[in-house]
Amino acid sequence: MIDIHCHILPGLDDGARSIEESMQMCRMSYQDGVRKVVATPHTLNGTYQNNRSTILSKVRELNTILKKINQLNEMEELDPIDLVVLPGADVHFSEDIIDQLDEGRAITIRDGGRFLMLEFPSYGIPYRVEDVLFQLISRRIIPIISHPERNLEIVHRPKRYYEMIRMGCLGQVTALSLEGGFGPAVKRVAEKLIRKRLIHFIASDGHSADARPPILSDALKAAEGILGKEEASKMVNEYPQAVLEGRMPNVPDPRPI
Repeated sequence: MIDIHCHILPGLDDGARSIEESMQMCRMSYQDGVRKVVATPHTLNGTYQNNRSTILSKVRELNTILKKINQLNEMEELDPIDLVVLPGADVHFSEDIIDQLDEGRAITIRDGGRFLMLEFPSYGIPYRVEDVLFQLISRRIIPIISHPERNLEIVHRPKRYYEMIRMGCLGQVTALSLEGGFGPAVKRVAEKLIRKRLIHFIASDGHSADARPPILSDALKAAEGILGKEEASKMVNEYPQAVLEGRMPNVPDPRPI
């Protein structure tokens, strides 16, 4: 599996607090069946200002540590953590986001300039969002809207989000939402968005080794109960792999909501 949204880099935001916790999260993710993780620290949200160069440097450091640990594990005949960490960010929405990308203050998934993990404020959707989304898409940068099921305006006005998907955006649900970890109301919204083909990725949005672990398998089983095994599998395999390769995934058309 591929986890395209995980706060696994140590000390950059409210995710992994130390390299030890980061390694623990890597181990948990690998044991759950994940083989590629996109590190997505919060960016430009008023608290964390993680720019492109910082994220790229931290990703290199973590992959180097993983490589050394795997070499030691091989010598001692221990299980590997054969996980690849890739750069990305959970970028807070801003009207000047294109300038921020151009200036290196924000980063796309895998630094490929093609897909942007975009986070709205939890309380709603800012004014003129659609204009900015259109500008991004016009530049062939596809916004992936993170955890829409936890956005209050989308909960109450899902048609606005539906129109964003029709425009060409993609959507990512948090694994814990499907498991009921954010409460029954969020779970119902997540299930509805999946049923309406308005979600294209299941990601952990992992923040820690305990309260917000980087686990996908339980949420995948929940999605299988809604979509069936084959279609649900695409949300953690085929679709994220296309994103990593810079290709638009062949997702189904959204259903009116």
